[in-house]
Amino acid sequence: MADVQRPRTRDNTGSGSGIETRAACSPGSHSAGCFEGRIDELLKILEPAGGEWAVVIDDLSGKSSLSYNAESPFTAASVIKIPIMMAAFNKAREGKIRLDDTVILRNEDKVGGSGVLKELRGGLPLTLLDCIHLMIVVSDNTGTNLTIDAVGLEEINQYMVDKGCKNTRLEAHLMRPKPEGPWNKITASDIALLLRGLADKTIENPGDCDTMIEIMKRQQYNHKIPRFLPKGVICAHKTGEVRGVTHDAGIVYGPSAQFVIVCLSQKLEDVDLGHTVIGQVTKWAYDLLAD
Repeated sequence: MADVQRPRTRDNTGSGSGIETRAACSPGSHSAGCFEGRIDELLKILEPAGGEWAVVIDDLSGKSSLSYNAESPFTAASVIKIPIMMAAFNKAREGKIRLDDTVILRNEDKVGGSGVLKELRGGLPLTLLDCIHLMIVVSDNTGTNLTIDAVGLEEINQYMVDKGCKNTRLEAHLMRPKPEGPWNKITASDIALLLRGLADKTIENPGDCDTMIEIMKRQQYNHKIPRFLPKGVICAHKTGEVRGVTHDAGIVYGPSAQFVIVCLSQKLEDVDLGHTVIGQVTKWAYDLLAD
């Protein structure tokens, strides 16, 4: 499956026996505009998948929004690749690296999970921008680690702090977790903040925001956010999966509604059902915003 990168040190499966319905008291939860009073509807969509969920929906018009468990930490999976990309563009804009810098693929750089670089010969010359494209479009874990090396792990973390992220952190290269943790983590609110900045073209140079959005529109794994949306709706998004976890986060551009959506999950027994639920949540949000 798409971007699977399986932690070697813990089992992310859980009981999956139902989702807690504590919308009113859940940290980082609210609803406004067309979503006012509708968190219980959201919970009914999430309930069949069980596990734990976080959802943020942010209408680009500013009229409506919803968040559920938005501040709760989740296993990052490949959604962490969004801020890695953004930090790379930021560092290039500052003149500290170049997106056309040559990166040489070494055999020792290759890691498992999703991607194509692990199948290619050592010594292959790439550009940093090639690595970023592969990191997002096919969720290439080797390309991700090459990008982390070019930007710097702590520089990526500082970038996220500087942009206002509170509880998202890159702890290790992909497929190379620290034996006893901590592990890469994200929150729905942090990822939504970054995506809203891209959509508004305020978080980075507007041209760079456009370029990053175009890269995300080329995402090859479209079985979650875009799954039930009408023909003609365009999604710029990034998926993520590990055992018991399925995420998708992106920007939906439709003729009737444009919005940021982040859906995170963990402790799922049936990840395939989680894929479906993400598609259902997105369609529910689209229909409400389009009404």
